[in-house]
Amino acid sequence: PVTVMLGYSDMLSRWGWEDEEILDEGIAAIRSEAENMKSLIERLLFLARADLNRLVVNREIIDMAALLSEVTQKGQLIATHHTLTLQENAPARIVGDVVLIRQMLRIFLENAVKYTPVGGKIFLASQPEGNRLHVIVADTGIGIAPEHQAKVFERFYRVDTSRSKAGAGGTGLGLAIARWIAEAHDIRLSLTSEVGRGTTIHLYIPLVKEDESAGKAPAQ
Repeated sequence: PVTVMLGYSDMLSRWGWEDEEILDEGIAAIRSEAENMKSLIERLLFLARADLNRLVVNREIIDMAALLSEVTQKGQLIATHHTLTLQENAPARIVGDVVLIRQMLRIFLENAVKYTPVGGKIFLASQPEGNRLHVIVADTGIGIAPEHQAKVFERFYRVDTSRSKAGAGGTGLGLAIARWIAEAHDIRLSLTSEVGRGTTIHLYIPLVKEDESAGKAPAQ
């Protein structure tokens, strides 16, 4: 991002004042790259704090049906060229940090939007399975080849073949953050994907235990 910003600022200093088209292009590009840099810095800081055990997980009882409804509703603001729906949304409560759980879901949703062509479908759903809530975030996007599926949650890992051809950039940090959040909440995380047919994220989240439901403070 810094290289792009410097390049455009140099171009603007030479020709931008005389050419309105170049001026508009340069300002738009610099703003876009500044937003990319802001996202990158925030994600690097998140992981740095996590590595130093300086991230506090504030646990409380969370209404997952309400949270999934909220994430889907707000997600429609970024999925303007896709069909985003919330399918089965089972009543369920979990214990966790609502800010982190929301962030994790948004990361998966943003990835689905990024790698799903215009007109594609994205959906969320949840249903109890034993003592866990099975949450899925699925899309009809370009998918991930089998040889890459085990690595996409690693830091800075980016698939430079079919996924990069979709024109979607990234830092390679979002899924690493999502995995950290999942591990901090004892959430089992898995992925199924097929090239050209889409990707599904599976989250198996522990449901509230009886003593927590009765009002006993959850462990920190």
